[in-house]
Amino acid sequence: MTRPTNIVLDPGLRAAAKRRASERGISVSAYIRDLIREDDARSRAPAADISSISGILGDGGGPTDMARDKHRLIGEAVTALHDERVKAREALD
Repeated sequence: MTRPTNIVLDPGLRAAAKRRASERGISVSAYIRDLIREDDARSRAPAADISSISGILGDGGGPTDMARDKHRLIGEAVTALHDERVKAREALD
């Protein structure tokens, strides 16, 4: 069962709420209810599981320190790109 609730909005927020509700074709009340539902769902969502992508950066032996290793990492990337281009040229010859 829904119950009326009063909130106080400054003119700028009220105008923004009316505009966004209008863009969606819903009432301001429905827009505010949707925002509350979305915020509540996000707060209840479990933390993301990143185990499927661990090891993409680095060798899996620990986190990669991009600031410390930037020169080595850029060098490896440039070398790999160069090697690919050399192989592509050789294939054309």
